Amino acid sequence: MGHFKIIAAILIWSSLGIFIRKIDLPNEAIIYYTSVIAGAIQFTVLLLTGLLKREKKKADSGKGAVYLFLAPLCFIANTMLFYFAFRNTTIANAVLTHYTAPIFVAVMAPILLKEKISKSAWMAIALSSFGLWFILGSKGGGIASLSSDRETLGILAGAMSGLAYAFLILVIRKAAPLFSALFITFVQNGIVALLLLPFVYSIPLTIDMLPFLITLGIVHSTIAPLLYVQGLQSVKANEAAILGYFEPVGATMLAYIFFSEVPGAAALLGGSLILYSGYIIIRNRTA
Repeated sequence: MGHFKIIAAILIWSSLGIFIRKIDLPNEAIIYYTSVIAGAIQFTVLLLTGLLKREKKKADSGKGAVYLFLAPLCFIANTMLFYFAFRNTTIANAVLTHYTAPIFVAVMAPILLKEKISKSAWMAIALSSFGLWFILGSKGGGIASLSSDRETLGILAGAMSGLAYAFLILVIRKAAPLFSALFITFVQNGIVALLLLPFVYSIPLTIDMLPFLITLGIVHSTIAPLLYVQGLQSVKANEAAILGYFEPVGATMLAYIFFSEVPGAAALLGGSLILYSGYIIIRNRTA
């Protein structure tokens, strides 16, 4: 079930670029308000279920507390860079360059998590990487089509968000066995809101932006992270990163529906390789 929870979370996140394009607010304000909304919901659930007191005792013991603080820092770096990419290049380019993360995870996981990488995982990394480059090189959405410095910065931001995302995966993987998924996401949102408050308190919030922000807060920042963290309790970090390649496929499809960004034959081939790499991981995990 862990793999399917991660896939569900990733497919939800694949719609993120659509919302970022629709919301007329600075990136830091979007992150702040969605964190506040999500944090309030998560706090209420933790309080009503009695989980808050139990999880707080674990955090007060000091064990794993450092991971609870590091995760929000990785999250802010990942999200700010990712949102910048959405606004400065195509959704396909932003999402696809973001998924350099498995390469970083594959290199760092054996060092930080003492995880061994199976032969099938290496094969999946190779296939999904080929798929990534096929899509990046496709007509109208690839590196060859770069035509401005702004677009170049968007591509670079997407790749750097992949590095921050890799660190986030590794940190959450460390925290997941120690705390509940709900508590981890609540602490993350709380710290993110506190860190960003000085930068957003003077930014006005309009009524027409609320439905988008509420949706992001409930669906993208509460339901999806809960599914993802729960999945990481039984899924290795490098496997989770590879399954993340479902996001470029979903994002490319939504970009076509909402913005008429049409993927070519190379993009379709790349998407097929990405999907197959995810299948390899699930098949070997459940065998």
